[in-house]
Amino acid sequence: MLNKLKALCIVATVVFAFILSGQTSASAATDKGIQIRNNVTINIDGETIQINDPILNKSDFLLLPMRALYEAIGASVDWNNETQTATANRNGKVINLTIDSMTALVDGYEVSVDVAPLIYKERTYMPLRFVTENLDGNVNWDPNSQTVNILLDDPAEIPQEDPYILHVNNKRIVMSEPIVTKQSRSYIPADYLTDYLDNSAGNWLPDKSFELQIAGMSFVFKDGSNNVLINNESVTIEEQPFIQKGKMYVPITFVVNTLGGNLRYISEKREMYIYVYRAMYTSDFLEKSFGTTSYPQAVPSARLEGERDLMVSDNPENLTHDLLPKSNATLAQYHVTPTSATNKHRIFGWHLNKLGEAVNIGITIENTSSSESIKVSSAKGITQMSGNNWVGHDIGLSIADATLNGKLKKSDSTGVVIAPGETKVIETFEMFPDYVVGFLHDIDIQAVNGGRPDYMIRTVLTKTNSDLTKIKTDAVAIDEYAKHPRGAWPSATILADFPAYTVDTPEVGYNISNGRTDHLQTTENSLSQINGALGNPGHFGMNYKVSIPLVNDTGSTKTIKVKLTGRGGLYSGAVKFNGKVYLVPSLRSSSEYVEFEYKMKGSSEKLELELMHAGGVNLPVAIYVETK
Repeated sequence: MLNKLKALCIVATVVFAFILSGQTSASAATDKGIQIRNNVTINIDGETIQINDPILNKSDFLLLPMRALYEAIGASVDWNNETQTATANRNGKVINLTIDSMTALVDGYEVSVDVAPLIYKERTYMPLRFVTENLDGNVNWDPNSQTVNILLDDPAEIPQEDPYILHVNNKRIVMSEPIVTKQSRSYIPADYLTDYLDNSAGNWLPDKSFELQIAGMSFVFKDGSNNVLINNESVTIEEQPFIQKGKMYVPITFVVNTLGGNLRYISEKREMYIYVYRAMYTSDFLEKSFGTTSYPQAVPSARLEGERDLMVSDNPENLTHDLLPKSNATLAQYHVTPTSATNKHRIFGWHLNKLGEAVNIGITIENTSSSESIKVSSAKGITQMSGNNWVGHDIGLSIADATLNGKLKKSDSTGVVIAPGETKVIETFEMFPDYVVGFLHDIDIQAVNGGRPDYMIRTVLTKTNSDLTKIKTDAVAIDEYAKHPRGAWPSATILADFPAYTVDTPEVGYNISNGRTDHLQTTENSLSQINGALGNPGHFGMNYKVSIPLVNDTGSTKTIKVKLTGRGGLYSGAVKFNGKVYLVPSLRSSSEYVEFEYKMKGSSEKLELELMHAGGVNLPVAIYVETK
């Protein structure tokens, strides 16, 4: 069969050359930018084929003689001499390529090509990769051996009458296009994500790359490139997205893993199940804008507010055998000796499992009173885990979104009574290797008999599935080389009052974390010092409330514009503006921002903002106010 194929290639090339020899008006390629690459080997399904005419390279793309290429991959071809267009058909897929044109038709869809077909020394040449991959073949280039390896799909192996079924967050879709598998990796058209996931969009960029936006994250894919831009950062992946029938096919496992979710592909049933957790946020994302901002002033006044205190368990953040040599450990603790009968607490934690094994982590309360029972009168919170690197989105934004929206989930520990000397588990969760866990739980404790309670709150860990209530050691030593916070402070809320802003005056900006006026949670004033404490200048786990008085003496309605921008690293979070919560996508410090507007009708009004940070920065955000 292979010898027959070789003969067909040779005969077809000679015949076509004879046809072209009578063409006087056909465009002829110059030698500019063209290289002869006769040292290249072409393998199709493991067998080497012979190409008797020169193999060309232009702009780092290989071109083969038209008839030889199409017949080698089992495609028929028709030539329209008037339009200089070749129409190829393989297994019902049709491609139209025109000489010197950078646009092709693939099954009727316009698709850009990286290198145009051309005529070289009276031979018509077609781009090898574009033709093969758009006719359902797979092309791999081995630069060491200078070999092109082509694998052709066998349509007989797939029952074409059965459609592919896609489930996206429990929505069932009968696909018009196939799920494509190349080198054991699955690809789907990006359209299925933008059409069926909330908070998502997609658009083609001027350079023919495709931007996929999902829940505040931006992916930019380019045809045939394994470099992907994620939130403007270049990431190299093993997969290569590609264009087929005018659609960008994206590596779906990579996308889902990056976003935080789960995927299962049952190939024999042609069904794929996709769950993208971030698409289930309660709040919408603010649109990101680009531009520099002026240097902000320090907030002139800030103070702790509210009765709910804050315990932070974020050090050691990286849980390693060096820092946790024993099977069981206390990560953080807070001995509560209140004067009132009911006490409100917030426990915020953030840890990365680098122990190489799954562990259990829990929040426990030990009643250290000798006489007074205590009761968990209220317990609610959120725990998020992720094995991805974009934990600000996977974990931080989910926590901030749920907290500001009042969507913390009620805990089963609500109503639990803890007798004197008894310890009980409030929350517990399994943490897998290389996963990050983030949690925020609001717990109210009251004395059962109205006396004075006395108890210890701990975050504990076991490597051996031990009883978490038996872990009562002091907290492990802090990691001095990773300055993440640990301690307990009197309040989980900060309130900052801005100076009054008068409409039509210049823009003003304030940094809500400046290390001075709102540096209220320090190492020194931590309520828990056992085995060390570190301050919380980044306000992790805190609600930050801002009050902005507005003055309008003009007598007319004015539009006030408020901007938020990161100040000390990549920032993300949630903001409640006049009662509605919005999510802030990842912002680069001082070069990207989000904004929203407020119509001021009266002469004296007040803007109320409440923020919770999801990014890992110590100078989280600056707020700017101006008149539009």
